[in-house]
Amino acid sequence: MMIRALVTAGFLAFAGLVLWIPFLVGPETPFGTLLINLGTELVGIVLTVAVVEWFFERRRLQTRGRQLAWDALHAVEHAVWVWQGGPREMDTDEVRGILNAVGDDDPQPDFTESLLLNLGTRARRLLNNDPDAVTAVPGFMNGLEQLARLSSIRDGKAPMPSRKVADILDEGTAELAKALGKPTERHLASLIRYRDPSVESQERRHFGGSGHPYPTSMGRPERQE
Repeated sequence: MMIRALVTAGFLAFAGLVLWIPFLVGPETPFGTLLINLGTELVGIVLTVAVVEWFFERRRLQTRGRQLAWDALHAVEHAVWVWQGGPREMDTDEVRGILNAVGDDDPQPDFTESLLLNLGTRARRLLNNDPDAVTAVPGFMNGLEQLARLSSIRDGKAPMPSRKVADILDEGTAELAKALGKPTERHLASLIRYRDPSVESQERRHFGGSGHPYPTSMGRPERQE
């Protein structure tokens, strides 16, 4: 964007110089008239190209921003499915319904906590590394700012409460749904089948199969260093 602005400014400066010269040689002379016409044409061409480039760049950023927003929403859906269960393919109203049913005693095994941590870290990186694409989609930034709070899930001395994690995911889902034109209402959690936040079910959904991928203690995966 900076290079385009500099190039445009350079061509406009050149066109201005062409328009200024006739006032030195006389605007009513044949050469002066030629330069005035040439300078006017140059200004029109430069402005037209600049506007068209701006629209193309804006469309490109919007397309990239929407793709990033969809990726973020799918990442949330996957994390919620691993943590809480439910149908493998969920719409935003079902995701919010499941999150509304999360209790303070719902377990967060190490692998699920890592999944949520990665979700927050990716959201923070998008905010820092791709701000133009993020701001090109109204509301996308709000969703990422909510999800980025999960990047501090391990910062405290005690685990982040499950209810707080669910509220962060719920607010992030609502903002992403609004940005993408998806349903923002909450589905009744009692109508959603297959919800099961037990550690064993989380392991099965995350790793596949039915066995434990590594030794467990007290029914909970040991933290891997």
